[in-house]
Amino acid sequence: MNDDRLVAVVTGANRGIGKAIVRKLLLQSEKPLIVYLTARNVDRGQQAFDELRREQLRTGTEALRQNNELRFHQLDVSDIESIQAFIEYLTLMHGEQSMDILINNAGGVVKKPLLPSKPQEAARVAALESPNPMYGSPRQSMVVRTCDAETAYKVVHMNYFTAVNMTNCSLPHMRRHGRIVFMVTALAHLGIFSGDLPRVLTSDDLTLNGLHIIENGFISSVGKGTYGTYGFPPMPFAVAKAGLIAYARMLARTMAQDPRALLFAAVCPGYVKTDMTGPYAPLTPDQGAETPVYVALADSKRIRRHNGELWKQLKPLKW
Repeated sequence: MNDDRLVAVVTGANRGIGKAIVRKLLLQSEKPLIVYLTARNVDRGQQAFDELRREQLRTGTEALRQNNELRFHQLDVSDIESIQAFIEYLTLMHGEQSMDILINNAGGVVKKPLLPSKPQEAARVAALESPNPMYGSPRQSMVVRTCDAETAYKVVHMNYFTAVNMTNCSLPHMRRHGRIVFMVTALAHLGIFSGDLPRVLTSDDLTLNGLHIIENGFISSVGKGTYGTYGFPPMPFAVAKAGLIAYARMLARTMAQDPRALLFAAVCPGYVKTDMTGPYAPLTPDQGAETPVYVALADSKRIRRHNGELWKQLKPLKW
């Protein structure tokens, strides 16, 4: 097909930050763009599509640019067959090299609330989201709850392995200067780990198989009650997201010689008010979408030197 528009895919985009990312991509991309809003649930995804499409038609070029096209496609990132079917659809519509932007936003938690439901505890979480938490280690925070093996398994698979599977399936189909973004949390900073884990997670010798061993090791150690012995905190969501931060770094390193010059980033949106975090988070989904959209669309020369890094508030953040 002769269609030189950029193609962007956002997973888990029927609500919250994902939906806000789709909106900002339609609003801010100066190059003609097709955005795929994807969601596991067809009805919810279609509803989000309809809402954004009405907004695009109502507000015109001053808001959601008319030359940017919104599309919806069902996608369950926890199902490898669903991922493969979606990739096949993209190659049918846009050719073998079918993606310019992939934003891995889909994820979640098993038990609610993940984060506190009181303003006082929300302030503590906001502080912990900084690279130098004023309230000390998240292990001492009120937001931490002892997890069980079933929760650890579900949360790690929901947030780490699904994003890795989606990315691995997408990598062969990324176009030149393509970008892959992983939505993470600054709560997953290296300070929550102890022993050898910080060194291993940042090692230039770390492989994808090694990362899988770490994530599965966490799940196993939770079941045995020995997670602390191995340097893990009782925080499955943060452990899963730390895996994605390490994965972005690993991809930037291992694919540095790829002629397509792909760019990888892990992005913390901040403490955003969503169904998962509760009503007291200080940021709106639109505010949380600012940095991932910036990384997805910014001039390549401006951010290439930060390939594989962690981002927050429109700038790189030391992990």
